[in-house]
Amino acid sequence: MATSSTLQGRQIALRAFTAEHLTPAYLGWLQDAETLRFSNQRFRTHTRESCAAYLASFAGGANRFYAIHRRQDDRFIGTMTAYFAPPHGTADLGILIGDRTCWGQGHGLDAWQTLMNHLFDHEKLRKITAGTLRGNVGMVRIFERAGMRLEGVRAAQELVDGAPMDALLYARFRT
Repeated sequence: MATSSTLQGRQIALRAFTAEHLTPAYLGWLQDAETLRFSNQRFRTHTRESCAAYLASFAGGANRFYAIHRRQDDRFIGTMTAYFAPPHGTADLGILIGDRTCWGQGHGLDAWQTLMNHLFDHEKLRKITAGTLRGNVGMVRIFERAGMRLEGVRAAQELVDGAPMDALLYARFRT
């Protein structure tokens, strides 16, 4: 798939993340403690320059960085990544719904399923993986509703607010 293509879901559209997405709102998501509560991004300082360098790291490579837009008003509400391991026929996905006013409305699940279906149908991947922490109930629901299965648990892997939390590893095979 050309990265300029748009993938349409029911509620969202996935587009290639571009420099136009490096907005104050985007930087705000990356500085919001609640938004990043379960992400290791919470330990980093994000600036326009660091985000531009991250975007540049995708140029010319197989990995992809998407902007999630809400279809009803074209508002930029989040991001997705796909990191490929071509020799293994796998990809590891990540998502951030940064606009908290959109949490719990199905945008994350729609984006997740839209990208998974595209990758299985057009990239012929054999497996898609992802992980989250046990406390990230919304992400666990997305994984399970998208047909992913728990493959492993890393007990007490990370600390959140000083408390140990399990890392959950999920996967789905192409059927």
